[in-house]
Amino acid sequence: MGISALSAVNSVNTKHSMPLSDRGPDWSIIPSSGKSSKSKAEFTDEIKELARRAANTTSKAELEYIHRRRTELCAEYMSDVSPDRKVLYRQAENALKRQGGNPKYHGSGELTLLDFLEAADGRTDRLVEKKFALAGGGTLTCPVLTSGGHGADIYCQGTKVLTYLGSGYGWACERIPAEREKEREFCCYPFFLSYNYCGCLSQN
Repeated sequence: MGISALSAVNSVNTKHSMPLSDRGPDWSIIPSSGKSSKSKAEFTDEIKELARRAANTTSKAELEYIHRRRTELCAEYMSDVSPDRKVLYRQAENALKRQGGNPKYHGSGELTLLDFLEAADGRTDRLVEKKFALAGGGTLTCPVLTSGGHGADIYCQGTKVLTYLGSGYGWACERIPAEREKEREFCCYPFFLSYNYCGCLSQN
């Protein structure tokens, strides 16, 4: 009976749902533009150690940690070819702030994109009909969710790179082609073969 761990992301299905973290995207697992300080050898060593741990544990908590850590490493590995999702997200917040926004504040004194989306439900100017231009060729749209309320789709040069799927689903990112290539490279490190790595790490 196999133990699934370090499950690989299907490069065909490029949408990855992330739980809410402080009401915004969790940037530790959603890649955004930036150069990693790790060398390829350091990535290899760390993933090898995760693979070794996965092959020698039956602990659900340990496997969840390993999967989470692998997801963080993969996001970091892809970051040098990623669009600047952090900047696009901030630009989207600012675009909605100019629409009037929501008077409530959090402890930090700043509104989040979700605050603006929640506030939009009671407004007469229909958010769903608007497309907001962001810098660098980005755009924001706010579709109505089937569960109610507004979602958010953030595009970079015509490609959707960040989306809010609603409460309970959180934020998701869609890989651009360059990220998919880096993701495949990340999943094809030679040591994976020695661990019978094929979509997931398993042991009999």
